[in-house]
Amino acid sequence: MKIPCPLCGPRDRREFYYYGSPDYLSPVGADADLDALDNQLFLRDNIAGQVQDLWYHEGGCAAWLKVTRNTITHAVLGAELVMGGQTAPKPAPKPAPAVAAAPAAQKAAPKPASAAPKPTPAAPKAAAKPAAKPAAKPAAKAAPKPAPKPKTPKKDA
Repeated sequence: MKIPCPLCGPRDRREFYYYGSPDYLSPVGADADLDALDNQLFLRDNIAGQVQDLWYHEGGCAAWLKVTRNTITHAVLGAELVMGGQTAPKPAPKPAPAVAAAPAAQKAAPKPASAAPKPTPAAPKAAAKPAAKPAAKPAAKAAPKPAPKPKTPKKDA
């Protein structure tokens, strides 16, 4: 399933996080009773046909979208940005790409002498320093000798 992100273009649904019904955009008031809150949080209509859902573009532009889709055909009919609980205006369409033949024509035309790149002055060379010798490693100390075992007297039988 491809979701048409208004900012990124058509993207695979695995880039999105499904949030649920757009009812979350208009929560019940603080003075509402518990039944109204329970109905909003847990009781949903299971509509067969066209529905609107909230999706978060987690793997892309991080935008919240209200996606219109058909639950019978699994077709995504459109998507619009959600901002502050209201749907956002659609962004302006992107300009058409330049014609590919135009750069080839520009390469063929000779450049005027004034357009030639100017040489940059060479950076002043730093005074050559002799290479520093690595610090000598201290000589490894010999491992200490193990202490001799105490002698035990022999028993005469």
